[in-house]
Amino acid sequence: MTSMDVGRGWSAWWLRGAAGLAAAGMLLDLGLSGVSTVMLAIAALLALASVLLPASPAPLVLICCAALSVALTGDDPLRPAVLVLIPLVHALHLTCALAGLLPRGARFDPAALRPTLRRAAGVQAVALGLAGVAAVLPATRTPEPVELIALLSIAGLALLVITARRGGR
Repeated sequence: MTSMDVGRGWSAWWLRGAAGLAAAGMLLDLGLSGVSTVMLAIAALLALASVLLPASPAPLVLICCAALSVALTGDDPLRPAVLVLIPLVHALHLTCALAGLLPRGARFDPAALRPTLRRAAGVQAVALGLAGVAAVLPATRTPEPVELIALLSIAGLALLVITARRGGR
């Protein structure tokens, strides 16, 4: 494998630092959510392991632990603790994945992260957009005439797409 000169570049330790910040944010979120002290201590150990060993299963276990803890401590699925956790989990996942690929003493060009960060921003926009849609949806059952109109509209759109595709041949 040949090495590539990235100029001054950034040290791979910056990715571990970013993973540490994401993990610290997750721990703060868990602490403010009222998670038990034992669970918070377990999450802290997992956060430390995630920073020191980013290629290990520790980040995944921390993500699952945080998601379950926040889900079990409240009743509203769209409360701020859950919405804040979404980008923090994604940041931890990305930084640990990238840090796990680079050797400890490596340097990287920050421009190499642009496509990954664009994709991450798109995923976050979609996730928070879906949360926004879920926030405005009614909590009660939709009346049957509205459901019927929606189903017929979807069927009409499907027929429109099918006929448009056949007409293009």
